[in-house]
Amino acid sequence: MASNLTANHMREHLGELMEGGQRNRNLALAVGALAIAPIVVPAIAKAAKPIAKATIKNGICLYEKGKVAAAEAGEVWQDMVAEAKAEAVASQTQPQSQSPASNRVVIE
Repeated sequence: MASNLTANHMREHLGELMEGGQRNRNLALAVGALAIAPIVVPAIAKAAKPIAKATIKNGICLYEKGKVAAAEAGEVWQDMVAEAKAEAVASQTQPQSQSPASNRVVIE
C-alpha cells in the first residue's frame, strides 16, 4: 500500500511539473529518466554485450583479411619491379638499335 501511495504521489508531482513550462518539463523528464535508469541500463548493457563482441570479432577478421591483401599487393609490386629490372638489364646487353623509339633505362 505504501508503494502505491508513493507511486501515485510521484505521478501527481510529475504531472504538476509537466504543466509548469519548459524548464519544469525538462526537470520532470530528467527525474523520470533517473527513476527508470536502474531498470533500463542493465537491460541495455546485457543486450549490447553480444553486439559489441560481434563487432570486435568482425573487426579482427577484417584486419586479418587486410593483412593478407597487403602482403599479396606487396608481392605483386616486387614481381613487377623484378620484371622491370630484368627487362632493363636485358635491353642493355642487346646491341644498340638505330631506332629512336627504343627507350633504355639504366638501373644500377
